[in-house]
Amino acid sequence: MSRLPAAAQALNGERGRHDLDAVNARREPAAYALLMVPAGTQPAPTHVIAHLSDMHLIAGDALLHGHIDTVAQLRKALTRVEQSAQHFDALVLSGDLTDQGQPEAYALLREIVEPVAERLEAPVIMTGGNHDERRALAQGLYGVDSDEPQDAVTMVRGLRIITMDSALPGFHHGGFSDAQYDWLSRQLGQPAEYGSIVVMHHPPIRYRSPLMQLLDFEDVPRLRAALEDTDVRAILSGHLHVTSFGTLGTIPVFVAGGVSYVDDAGVPRELLMGVDGPQSWNLIEVHADGVFGTVAPVEQHKSWPAINEDVIEYLGTVPQDQRRTIFSTKR
Repeated sequence: MSRLPAAAQALNGERGRHDLDAVNARREPAAYALLMVPAGTQPAPTHVIAHLSDMHLIAGDALLHGHIDTVAQLRKALTRVEQSAQHFDALVLSGDLTDQGQPEAYALLREIVEPVAERLEAPVIMTGGNHDERRALAQGLYGVDSDEPQDAVTMVRGLRIITMDSALPGFHHGGFSDAQYDWLSRQLGQPAEYGSIVVMHHPPIRYRSPLMQLLDFEDVPRLRAALEDTDVRAILSGHLHVTSFGTLGTIPVFVAGGVSYVDDAGVPRELLMGVDGPQSWNLIEVHADGVFGTVAPVEQHKSWPAINEDVIEYLGTVPQDQRRTIFSTKR
C-alpha cells in the first residue's frame, strides 16, 4: 500500500494528468518555478554563470547572412537568462560580440546588456572574437584607444575569471602571443580561493568540420602546458556556433552555442550550413568538486509543469532522509 497521500500519488495516472491540467489552468510556468522546491541530495553551487557567445551584433537594420536579426536574438537570450530566476554571479560573453567590429555595434551591445546585468546584480565579463576588431572593442567597451588585447581578471567572491582575447589581428583563426602567455602565467601564480575560469573565444578542442579546423586555436599543446598544475577549473568558449564539450588535459571546456545562429551538425561534415535555431546559452555551475554545464534554449518554447505542484509542496513536509525513497519509488 502506498505511503503517499492522494496529492503525492498524482505523480502519475489519470488523476495526475487531471491535476496537471488544473495546474496549467491556474499557474504560469514561471510562477510554478518559484515554488519552494525541497532540497536535493547535492549542495548548492558556489557560483553560477550565464555564458553566452557569438552574438554577431550588427548596428542598423541589416540581417546577419540575410537571415538573422542579431539585436532581437540577443534580447531574446537575455530575456531567457532573466526568466530563469537564477542568481547569477557573472554574465559572460565569450566573443564575436559584433559581426563587423562596428563602433555603433559596441555601443548597442552596452545599451542592451548593461541594464540586464544591473538587474541581475552581476558583472558583465566579455572578451573579443575573430569577428571583433580590437581597437573598436577597446574604445567602445573600455574607453581605451589601443590595439592591444583587453585581457583582464575579474574576481567574483573568490572565483577568478580570466578573459583572454584569442583573436589574432587580421585572421579568423585563434592563438595567444608570447606576451599573453607571460601575462597568463603571472595571473595564475597564486591560486584563488575557488580556482580560476578562463574565457577565450576559440575553444582548445577539436571540431568535426574540416573548414572550422582551419580556424581553430593554433597551439593547443602550449596552452595545455601553460595551464597544467594551475588552479584553472574550466574554459568557456564559443566560435563553433554549436554547443560542444571537451577537455584540455583534465580541464573541461564548455562551448556555448551561438546566440545569433547555429551550425547544422546534421549535414555532411564538409559543409558549413547555418540554421536559425536551436540557438542556446550555457548555465555554468561551479561546485567545490567540479564545474557543470546545462544548455538553455534562447527560444521560448511552450512549457508545462512536469511535476504536480501538490507533490512538490508535499515533499517539503517529508524528512530529508526519506525524500529520495518517497519521490523515486515507482507506483
